[in-house]
Amino acid sequence: MYQRSTRISRMHKKIPAIKSLIIFYLPRQYSTQVRVRFAPSPTGKLHIGGLRTAFYNYLFAKKYNGKFLLRIEDTDQERLQTDSIENIISSLKWAGIEPDYGPHVSKLDDSAQGRPWLQSKRLHIYHEYIKILLDSGKAYHCFCDEARLSLLKRNAAMRQEKHSYDGKCRHLSAESVQKLIDQDQPYVIRFKLEDRDVFFSDLTTGRHKSNPYKQEGDFVLIKSDKFPTYHFANVVDDHLMGITHVLRGQEWQLSTAKHILLYEAFGWKHPVYAHLPLICNNDGSKISKRQNDIDVLTYRKNGFFPQSILTYLSTFGGGIKINVLEKFFDNYQKVVEKLVENFDENQMNSRSVKLNPELLNNINRRFIRLRLCSDKKERHEMANELRELVRDKFNIESDSFYLNESYLINVLNLCQDRIYTLKDLVHDEKNSFLWRDMSNIDHLISDSMRYNLKCLVKEIKQFLNQSNQDFENSSLNSKFKKELNDLFKKKLEPISQDGTKVNYWKLSRFLLTGRLEGPPVLEIINLLGKDNTIYRLNIAEKILNKI
Repeated sequence: MYQRSTRISRMHKKIPAIKSLIIFYLPRQYSTQVRVRFAPSPTGKLHIGGLRTAFYNYLFAKKYNGKFLLRIEDTDQERLQTDSIENIISSLKWAGIEPDYGPHVSKLDDSAQGRPWLQSKRLHIYHEYIKILLDSGKAYHCFCDEARLSLLKRNAAMRQEKHSYDGKCRHLSAESVQKLIDQDQPYVIRFKLEDRDVFFSDLTTGRHKSNPYKQEGDFVLIKSDKFPTYHFANVVDDHLMGITHVLRGQEWQLSTAKHILLYEAFGWKHPVYAHLPLICNNDGSKISKRQNDIDVLTYRKNGFFPQSILTYLSTFGGGIKINVLEKFFDNYQKVVEKLVENFDENQMNSRSVKLNPELLNNINRRFIRLRLCSDKKERHEMANELRELVRDKFNIESDSFYLNESYLINVLNLCQDRIYTLKDLVHDEKNSFLWRDMSNIDHLISDSMRYNLKCLVKEIKQFLNQSNQDFENSSLNSKFKKELNDLFKKKLEPISQDGTKVNYWKLSRFLLTGRLEGPPVLEIINLLGKDNTIYRLNIAEKILNKI
């Protein structure tokens, strides 16, 4: 079991004693098990970059039968957004990346696994561990105010030097520190750095050397509001939760040396690091939580399947042994399973990637095709998804022909090569004819069109009523097309009243859809069927006969 001591601050006064603490605190079951975590800050909606980080951690954990943890790093109280945690959890759930442990997962062994999962609920833990560093001389109180720190920054800029804290409070005596604390002087707690290089290896970017002392000087561990900084809480939590591998965005690579020094100060072994490549906008700028079009649930709202998003993300940074675009999936329900099977952390790379909406569109279109040629259950589920979109957009009654499953599947079969998402069938105006009749075409009919349309609607209706052909059978379209072409030539005038040549196929499409451009007329008739085609022609005829 994961036991804790309530006397930690009194037990350990010197660093050598800490090693016994590590053995005591690190659960035995962690020793051979891969454990990774996704640790977002709830300062906005989860965007596509955050989901990529979560997904790669998930792939890594599942490949090695390990554990995937969700930890919420909510120590930045100024930027905290109260609804962000729910958004993160909902986004992961929709994407199918369910953590083994997290704030929304209730299990009997939660405490043994590292609970609580919100850093704001772990303040007592950080205060216990900062006491160890203070008592061992590895950290110190700093009472420098904002005015002095700003002056240091300005002076460094004037000298064209990198800004770093000058260590003024490093050598304050214990008596001076206590006196200032008793006077309620605001303070932070800083880590006491040494001027030395730190070496570490990264799974994606190779070998690194860094000197945090020269880069920024003694960095803050505990802020003036008594909350830990990201760096301190991150290291303490990763150790206590038994994290073996840290897969995170490349923007955190510069912080890795600082984290390793903290591990060394406690006498702990640091995890293996892998920094994933930056995801940029098309103009090369870094993506941001402030971009409303790249948060995960917006992709859902825009009609993308979760499998499409995960496949898209699998192209961001390598790590997948197969080219999923060339060797596409054959089972919609086993997409994640196949990605886990083909995940190889040794093939991850560090090359920055740009968002590619066109690629995502094409992936989603391919999944539409895959689902349509899958089993009956898959087609049924997709028809249900489309039905909800249609009902919400057009407020159609439940017993409407347009919500019939066979009609919905026929629509999908007809339009699968012309859409990227199911939403395109509903929100793209050129597809609105699929869901409503033609009672709104009156204002679109010009005087020069009216005569030819009147003649055309009369002849097509008569042709359909007299024919015994199965108009829903597309294999008969060549015969049907020849018969209609003969009708157009023999019974309709080739020239309109304004002297232009008449295209009766376009006019036929207009009568059925209200648009001159669109799907082939015969496909529209295949889709609607004989009765609904005649129904639409009757509506058009009434409009044309208005005085």
